[in-house]
Amino acid sequence: MNAMRMCDVGRLARAGAVVGCLAGLLACSPTFNWRDVPLDGGALRAQLPCKPERAERLVPLTRAGVTLQLLSCEAGGITYALAWARPDLSAANDSLAQVLDRWQQAGWTSLRQPVPAGAQAPAGWSPWPLSVARAEQLRAWQGSGLDHRGAALQARQAYLAHAGVVYQAAVYGARLPTEAVSPFFDALVLPTNP
Repeated sequence: MNAMRMCDVGRLARAGAVVGCLAGLLACSPTFNWRDVPLDGGALRAQLPCKPERAERLVPLTRAGVTLQLLSCEAGGITYALAWARPDLSAANDSLAQVLDRWQQAGWTSLRQPVPAGAQAPAGWSPWPLSVARAEQLRAWQGSGLDHRGAALQARQAYLAHAGVVYQAAVYGARLPTEAVSPFFDALVLPTNP
């Protein structure tokens, strides 16, 4: 009987050790696992805290339309998104500034945030200080909006242009803690040579 109890105790101890190790591994598994992500056709270097899904779609950023490349993922209740396109400005008779204006408007529209006549941004939205060296144009905004289900969210969106490519970097979530958002925007780097 003592031998059986010792075996049971030994098994329980091993099982407890295994469960403890697994719990320890899960506790050490980071919510934000930052990694470099390649932007095919774009020079911008960026990082995401999760494995991104890729998508492509035709959007009306120019009069002729442009193919937009997208990467997005969710970590810690925050959606991280990167998008980029190389618009043919000669065919559409558009400028990079016009493309960024249209993209910015489309971003606010998707968040159900109309821009009042004569205003630069929706009510409650404000510029925020973001710097990306070598960006030819850069606009960064923060504010609140509604997701596709109508739930309230916070957003930070940056639109920039470099060497004929336009980019958007954005985060969306019920809360946007600095420690979860800053690494994303701080990692945006443009090359010294396009």
